[in-house]
Amino acid sequence: MGHQNRKSGVELIKILSVVLIALCHAVPENPFTLANGLTYIDGTATDVPQFIAVSFIGGAGLIGDVIFIVCSSWFLLDSKKISVSKIATMILNVLIISLIFMSVILALGYKLTPMTIVKQVFPTIFQNNWFISYYIVFYLLHPLFNLIIEKLDKLTLGIAAALLFFHCSILLYALGAAPSTNKFLCFVNIYFVVAYFKKYGQKACASKKLNVILCISSAVLYIALRLLLNYLGLKIDYLHDRMLGYVHIHCPLLIVFSLSLFNLANASTWHNKTVNYLSSLSLLIYIIHHNNLFAEYIQPMWYPFFLEAVGENYFVLSVLTLGVIYFVGSVILASAYRFSIEILVKKLSGKIELGVMKIIDKIKKSRNRGQQITL
Repeated sequence: MGHQNRKSGVELIKILSVVLIALCHAVPENPFTLANGLTYIDGTATDVPQFIAVSFIGGAGLIGDVIFIVCSSWFLLDSKKISVSKIATMILNVLIISLIFMSVILALGYKLTPMTIVKQVFPTIFQNNWFISYYIVFYLLHPLFNLIIEKLDKLTLGIAAALLFFHCSILLYALGAAPSTNKFLCFVNIYFVVAYFKKYGQKACASKKLNVILCISSAVLYIALRLLLNYLGLKIDYLHDRMLGYVHIHCPLLIVFSLSLFNLANASTWHNKTVNYLSSLSLLIYIIHHNNLFAEYIQPMWYPFFLEAVGENYFVLSVLTLGVIYFVGSVILASAYRFSIEILVKKLSGKIELGVMKIIDKIKKSRNRGQQITL
């Protein structure tokens, strides 16, 4: 189904997820000292009201990640096979955009180490965009997950989903650290939870009242959790620098919020071409707006300039404004890329898919001949 025909309610929350991710990346990742001497350190407890507000913005990207995973999971559950052309397009887009950013950085006179250049040439392997790298593997394996899910009855699927949820969103979550190498398992956790409710929780998914209650209550509890963690982090050393660890993609409240929000969006049937088009740019916007070289060399220079122009008393407003600029700028660049370079990328991806299918056909024919000879 083309993006023009998809439910715009769902596409709208996918846009929301990318906006939240762009806002998140407008927050300084490294310690940032204002002119008044106060230093903002992302992910740590603070008693400065402005910093608390900015820390909420800093965690917004993780909310966006979970929303995007939930949306993708729902539709991938109906998929029976992998699109080689889709995978090739994603990998090529990441590579080309990475090389474009590297060329710009080098043209500006920055010196890059050989290892940095290698990472730009192999951006997916080195996770220059960690979410995209995990998403590609997630997409490659989803037919296997679907095969497993189809073989499980209601009770067994419920147990499998519950065990994954217990491991990721209870045990790992209790440690208060970012999932790190367990991020992919957290993707799978969300996939199986969504699978259970899609197959056996239709009544719950269709209940507007229930999903409104779950959406609002999980959002309120999330805010309360963050404020409580910040308060406790000022008093308990172990919690001091774990503010983002407890609101990462394995956070149970974010999973409940995202699934209930999706159910509400999926219940609507309206269509809007502009909304659906913007949503189709989601992965491009993600790749473009937070390139690792841009984040390392350019972004830190923007904060003093931007804050000086806006004023240090408006730290929250300046971060929000910068996030909006990132998003709007990335939409423009993604659109330009879509109607220029990506046209060639998709043609190349199509040829790659044809080549892969020919190889697969040859392997099948060779195997069939071998079986006939054996018989």
